[in-house]
This record gives sequence, C-alpha cells and structure tokens, in this order.
Amino acid sequence: MNSFATLSNRKLVVPSANGKYFAVDLHYFVECHREAVSSVFFDEAYYLRRYPDIAEALEAGKIPTAHEHYVTQGYYEHRMPHPISVDETWYLETYADVKAAVENAHFPSAQAHFERAGFREGRLPYAGFILRKAASAKPAKAAKAGAQPALAEQDS
Repeated sequence: MNSFATLSNRKLVVPSANGKYFAVDLHYFVECHREAVSSVFFDEAYYLRRYPDIAEALEAGKIPTAHEHYVTQGYYEHRMPHPISVDETWYLETYADVKAAVENAHFPSAQAHFERAGFREGRLPYAGFILRKAASAKPAKAAKAGAQPALAEQDS
C-alpha cells in the first residue's frame, strides 16, 4: 500500500482546509471501489433497455461492456443496475413530498417516482434497502500484501 504522503504528493488525496474531509482523484476513487461496485448484481439486458445511450455506446464500440460502464461510470452517475421494486406504502409514508406529488398526478406511482428521480436522489425504495450482491460475488477478502489500486501518473 502506498503511504498517505505518496497519495498526497501525487494529489490523489487532498485534505480540506479544516482537515475533516479529503478530496480524492476520481479515477483513484473508482479503482479503490472497483471490487465492491463489481459485486453488485447487474442485469445487462435491463441496463441496456433502461439506458439507450449505453446500448448505443456499446454498439458503437465506445465502451467495452455494459457492466464495465456500470462499474466505472454508471454507479457514480446514479444509474440503476437492475430493477428495484418499491414498497409503495412505505415509500409514500416515508416521503411526504412524493406522496403529494403522486396525489397531484405528477407521478403515477411511488415506483415511477423512484425510477425517474428517487434512486438518483438517494431515496430508499423500502426500509433497509442496499444494492444486492451478485450471486457469484465473493466475500471481501483481505488484500494481499502490497496489493493496491494502480496510481495514475501525475500530470505536469
């Protein structure tokens, strides 16, 4: 593992003025989280239907796979990796603004709100929600000695 000084010197991690937070280079952050994001259940057919821009990019050869897009970009763009069912009663009781929007016909249902806006806003579709792991996901294991995300070369 690189020392914190190395990460700081390469400007991959930059402390805030008050020292409570860090700004992290996006590419470094993505690589650090690759294994965790890769373990999320991913429904390729759903993803390509829901996001035609990704289907077009895949067809044009601009991205290697839909899953790779999700891991490196889609997760961070708040794209849904698979269909997620909403508990309508819980969602409307939890989010009064959504309940009002549904009552005023701005959205036909809690499910529609979640799919169009709620997921992106970080709203939960039901109590205790987390993105489910892929059936083939391996439990997290301790990193091998010296294993670390690749460091991007520092630009001049």
